[in-house]
Amino acid sequence: MKYPFFSPLYAILLCMFLAVAPVWAEEGDSDDAEFYQWLDELRAEAQDQGISDATLDQAFSEITPPVKRVIKQDRSQAEVVETYDMYLGRRLSDWKLETGRKLMVEHEDLLAQVAERYGVQPRFIVAIWGMETNYGTFKLKESLFNVLATLAYDKRRGAYFRSQFLSALEMMDSGFPTYDLMKSSWAGAMGQPQFMPDSYLRYAQDFDGDGKKDIWTNEGDVFASIAHYFSVRGWRNDQTWGRAVQLPDGGEQSLPAEQSAGLTPDADCKRFKSLGVWRDLREWQKLGVRRADGSDLPDVSIPAALVLADKGDNQGYIVYRNFCTLMSYNPAFKYALSIGLLSDQVKP
Repeated sequence: MKYPFFSPLYAILLCMFLAVAPVWAEEGDSDDAEFYQWLDELRAEAQDQGISDATLDQAFSEITPPVKRVIKQDRSQAEVVETYDMYLGRRLSDWKLETGRKLMVEHEDLLAQVAERYGVQPRFIVAIWGMETNYGTFKLKESLFNVLATLAYDKRRGAYFRSQFLSALEMMDSGFPTYDLMKSSWAGAMGQPQFMPDSYLRYAQDFDGDGKKDIWTNEGDVFASIAHYFSVRGWRNDQTWGRAVQLPDGGEQSLPAEQSAGLTPDADCKRFKSLGVWRDLREWQKLGVRRADGSDLPDVSIPAALVLADKGDNQGYIVYRNFCTLMSYNPAFKYALSIGLLSDQVKP
């Protein structure tokens, strides 16, 4: 019997495939073997730090070889790939604004108590809550330890996520949170305020005194944890975040690049060098910068920097010291602006 499709060329290609197929399998097996060897070393490091075997058995039970989907998301974050117009438009939806206003009223008493203790205006607490998990309605489904293992094994920010993995083990080894709560975003952020494990250890609060720092289901603990983070990171409750502005005729190019003599931001602001020149707010007024409606800037003497939106759109934002705290929560201009703008919209 003859097979018309079986030509000499086909035979050569088939032989080539059979020759390399085992190599592909071996390479995959080798990659997995290297990962599991690395995972064993990570577990040994955790044991050396005193983490119990019971915690380790649970934490390592669902870890798989690196999840490509997680790595892909790490390489294509919205703060990097989206324009300002696209990013802010998607995050400042009508639903988010209206829901935020309702929740400000619904939780008015609790927010006032938190604000009094930590010195952070309620609208900023609600803005973080809304931006991070849609006011606690967004359900996190990723296995925290699997995500952190993937990102720790990856070369881009391996050391950072290895540290987060160890912090997550420390959290669970303390008795709370339990393993079933250890779910996260693709980046390993947890709970309604989306804290990374080291942020949970440093900033999470037990506001109601029940012995648990519950950022998953307890709104008092959620609000207090956000506010405590802000407070520790230098928040000023006598200032706002900033405001949208009009640039002078000639746009960005019309503004001098050199900094005013003697004016430098505080340490937390100084580390965000991309904020550029800090000037007295009154100097920005003299340089022709105005509020978005064309009126004068506030007549106060405080340090301020200028954030420019997409190139060519002639849009900008004057930002103050509190903007640096928002940047410390997520070091991206677009993110910090989205929090500031949402806080303005939900304010009673």
